[in-house]
Amino acid sequence: MIDAVAMFSSEAAKLLATALVGRVDKGLGQLAGIARAKFGAKFGSGPVAVADLREQVLAACQDDPVFRTELMGAVALVNAAGQRPSATEGVEPFFNHAEHLRAPRESGTCLVYGPAGSGKTELARQIAGRVRDRFPGGWIEIDVAESRTGAVVDLALVKRQALLKLGIPSGEIAADDAGLDQQFGSVLATRLFTVILDNVVSAREVELFRPFRMNLVLATSAARTRDLDALDPSPILLGGLELEGAREMLAHYCGAVRLDAEPDATGALLAMSGRMPSAIREVGLSLARHGGEPYPVSGLLAHYQANGIVDAEGVINDSLAQTFATLAPETAEAVALLSGFPGHWFTRETAVAYLGMPDEVFDAVVSAMLTEQVGGWHRLTALVSQYAAKLPADRDAAFPQLLSHVRDRAVAADLAGDAGRLREYVVPPGLSWTLPEDRINWLHRHLGLITEVVRAAARRGKHLEVCQLAGALEVLITARWLWREYAEISDLAVRAAAALAEGEPQALYARTLSMRAKTWFLARAFDTAAADLQRAWELAEAVDIRPARRERLQSSVAEFRARFFEEQADTLPAERASLLAEAEAWLRKAIALDQHLDHGYALGIHHRMLASVLIKAGRPAEAMAEIENGRKHATGRNLSRLDMVAARAFLALGDLGRARECWSRARAELKSTGADQYQWEVREIEARILAAEGQPEAARTAWGQLIGDAWKLGHPRTNEYITEFESLR
Repeated sequence: MIDAVAMFSSEAAKLLATALVGRVDKGLGQLAGIARAKFGAKFGSGPVAVADLREQVLAACQDDPVFRTELMGAVALVNAAGQRPSATEGVEPFFNHAEHLRAPRESGTCLVYGPAGSGKTELARQIAGRVRDRFPGGWIEIDVAESRTGAVVDLALVKRQALLKLGIPSGEIAADDAGLDQQFGSVLATRLFTVILDNVVSAREVELFRPFRMNLVLATSAARTRDLDALDPSPILLGGLELEGAREMLAHYCGAVRLDAEPDATGALLAMSGRMPSAIREVGLSLARHGGEPYPVSGLLAHYQANGIVDAEGVINDSLAQTFATLAPETAEAVALLSGFPGHWFTRETAVAYLGMPDEVFDAVVSAMLTEQVGGWHRLTALVSQYAAKLPADRDAAFPQLLSHVRDRAVAADLAGDAGRLREYVVPPGLSWTLPEDRINWLHRHLGLITEVVRAAARRGKHLEVCQLAGALEVLITARWLWREYAEISDLAVRAAAALAEGEPQALYARTLSMRAKTWFLARAFDTAAADLQRAWELAEAVDIRPARRERLQSSVAEFRARFFEEQADTLPAERASLLAEAEAWLRKAIALDQHLDHGYALGIHHRMLASVLIKAGRPAEAMAEIENGRKHATGRNLSRLDMVAARAFLALGDLGRARECWSRARAELKSTGADQYQWEVREIEARILAAEGQPEAARTAWGQLIGDAWKLGHPRTNEYITEFESLR
């Protein structure tokens, strides 16, 4: 079980260590002031080790609840200095269960039980809105059902969703489970916010958030269970609305119809609807269609009775049937097809491609108010989707149209980049990038949809297209460091490539194994990665293709194997020397293959990688030779990264002037190209140069700023920066 107070104390100590010496932004002054008020004015006047500070803060937090609350509030405000997470606001006016809003829960866990259509989620949003002033971090909403396969919930995915919604960039979320757990705990321990967990079915799904009791967890469930009840002794139990609220809601939706003129019929309709919000809304919309009739309420009631409609489900289905009856045939068909859209969320462009119909048909679907929209993405409302899914439609014929469209866009985005990149997937002819949007941004924005399309394609045996999509995504994954998001796609690609290979050695199979191996070793699953890489190397040696192409493939697999050993070396200090030696050997093998091919692009990369390994091995002078060889071939961003490696080598050799020169050049070039993923390393190099130049105060400021920025992300690298910061005392 997580000790949230201990975790908070640890995180607060990291921030206090820099705040007490005044080397981070002025907003931390309040934090330092609270600590000095508790521990004395001289507290922090000299160097304070973070470990000692943590113990002091932890003891005070355990003994003094007032101090703990004050310190937590100050820490939460530091994290709330940026933009609050975006959340779906509650609807206005609100008629549903107002009694639960009079004295809403303000911390801990609140369970909301109720059947579908009872307004559970909306009530949770209303509660979150009522207590928003207590939580500077705002609120986030997670539909746990989206992370559930059968009865199993991917808790790591839930953690990632929480971090993303709290503003942590996807590329900054740890790829390995241990790092993710640490980051999740660090972020939740240092923020005050509300989380709405929709559609939970077990206590395990809620317990992720329970240790952080200063926050408010609002969990909704359709099924009351013993393990969930144990989390909240006083849950909210929703049934139908109270009578007055139900009448108000019906009046809101029925337009000009006067309910007070037909009180008995109105009461009968409300009883038939079970006073469930979703059914009342549909009754109101149906009444509005009959607004010009003499007795619209009695008329609708008679219609229900004549058609055997006796409950909320029947009311809803009848209303939706009336809605669909007013639609043009092609619009109704489009809605039926969209109910089967992979992942349910679609843009205008992808919906039109899927439907194979004119744009105007999609516009008609939206105009009929059958969808909900978030940004540029749409989906059918829940009731419409459930109803439309029962209608006949050739959804199997629609999917290939979407698959081709998404595949062509993704491959075009890949082809618009580096022409020298190794591509083993089958490239469709005649594709080019024609959209005004940046190609990498497009891929990133559509990654969720592409994942759903890959899943659907894999189920249908579309092995070629699965590999094409996985291959085209490589450029996004490496640029934005989205390896965890890529894990499932890469696994499906390996299976598809194996099916295409039919037992024969194939270059595509070797490539997909290499990519899957990287998702494994970045997640610290080294044994699994080793097996994939061994098989990839065997295939690369055995594949029957042109010698030049085979050597390119071998060079690529050798690069992956080198990165595998380098990653292990960074993780296993006791074996560091031998693992770096393995990485060096594989890179030299890759370079020999590149030289035989006279492949300048690959040489630029592999000389740089080898130089970096040699620096880690304590051989900066040897690294300089690799750097000079790399300069003969490197261009663009790779040249900037080579300058970063050169700065580290010159720093290790004591040539500070040239170290700063290379660092300045790399920083300027990477900033101009928007390569944000390298900014941490650029800033780390600067801090080390400042320390080597005899500027300890400037170096402390640089490390302090790195600590502050990494701390706000909950990133495990914060601990490394603390070590560097403390070394300057």
